[in-house]
Amino acid sequence: MPTYTYKADDPAADCPMCGDGFETMQTISEAPLATCPSCAQAVHRIVRHMPQCVTNHRWNTKKILSDGNLKAKGFKKLVKDSSGKYVDVLQD
Repeated sequence: MPTYTYKADDPAADCPMCGDGFETMQTISEAPLATCPSCAQAVHRIVRHMPQCVTNHRWNTKKILSDGNLKAKGFKKLVKDSSGKYVDVLQD
């Protein structure tokens, strides 16, 4: 779930909670808060933290960096051969 930061719309009429800003965790589909839970002052949402996305990095990396995928996307894969020179192993 993403963490959202809320801050008072009117900095002159804020409480310590919404004046400095406060954070709350909400689902993406949940409506943003309209008022401060402490003083009922109008607040606005600031997105500061990216949602946590968990993937299987080992599987993704293997698939993305496979020779077939690199060749299909037009990349070069340089590998050092026995003479010390780098050669493109994806060339036809």
